[in-house]
Amino acid sequence: MPLTSPVGLLALALLASSSETSAPPPSDACETASPRITLTTESTAKAHVVCISPDVPLTFRFDAPLQPESVRLEKRERFEDVAPGQQSLLLVPPENLEAGERFKVEVCFADNAAPKCASFLLLAHPALGMSQVKVFREHRPVESFQEAEEAAQAEVRQCREEVRQLRAERGVPEGLRGAIASGLLGKNGITARNLTGRFTKPKENALVPRYVYSYRAEGRVALEVWLENPGMEPWMAAGAVLRGPKGEVLKPLPLWQPEPILPGRAGAGDEFRPRGRVVVEVLASAMEARGTYTLTLWDKDTKRTVTLGNVTFP
Repeated sequence: MPLTSPVGLLALALLASSSETSAPPPSDACETASPRITLTTESTAKAHVVCISPDVPLTFRFDAPLQPESVRLEKRERFEDVAPGQQSLLLVPPENLEAGERFKVEVCFADNAAPKCASFLLLAHPALGMSQVKVFREHRPVESFQEAEEAAQAEVRQCREEVRQLRAERGVPEGLRGAIASGLLGKNGITARNLTGRFTKPKENALVPRYVYSYRAEGRVALEVWLENPGMEPWMAAGAVLRGPKGEVLKPLPLWQPEPILPGRAGAGDEFRPRGRVVVEVLASAMEARGTYTLTLWDKDTKRTVTLGNVTFP
């Protein structure tokens, strides 16, 4: 899509907007939960938080064999599948999982090392459910430290890139000049794709998606989602996540939503139904963010969510 089109020009405005209009989402236990847990003798009474989501099977992998039939799961009948292995535990959360639900799971190990047992708190989240958690006791193998170091380095690289972007955006001009100054245009400019009519949406969505556009610029991609609010209360996005075709999770930069999306008038025609937009932006190289993704948005209470499937980028 050429940049001279209205959508192309809108892309420049969205991607080059000042960081002052963005606010970081509120803290969330699932945003800080780690997929690597180390057990110590002092932490036996602590239940480590592990986040789960509907349609995202969770596998625990332990560094020691489990004691046969030692798995105890609260409300086990709610789960679609519970499959203990020799050194693993597969859990398939229920489809009717509600955000904020909690389940306690406990396992015990077959050897005599400490700690003998471990407890985990399964916390329901609309989108940040983990697909795999690795659990180590205090004496961890070298490989686990290497994996943790690689993950930490990747997080540091992302933080440095975000800081670099924020510094680059401070003091730059607006409009086309700002897009050029920030380096977003690159060699290929900013391309856009109209996903309206192509995306999928579940009936349980709290808001109604009307128009969706995806963008790709130098080093990043973005989604612009226009929503209608059929509820009774205003809606403001507090977080978002993109889940890839292989279950990978892409966490965005701070969301941009100009104002809360107000409820629509019952029985009103399309011209009287207020719509609002949410812009989701993710740092991604030219080879990243390829394939089909699922976008999930949620409010501060993680109760009113919006999910879009079949999301692609130019």
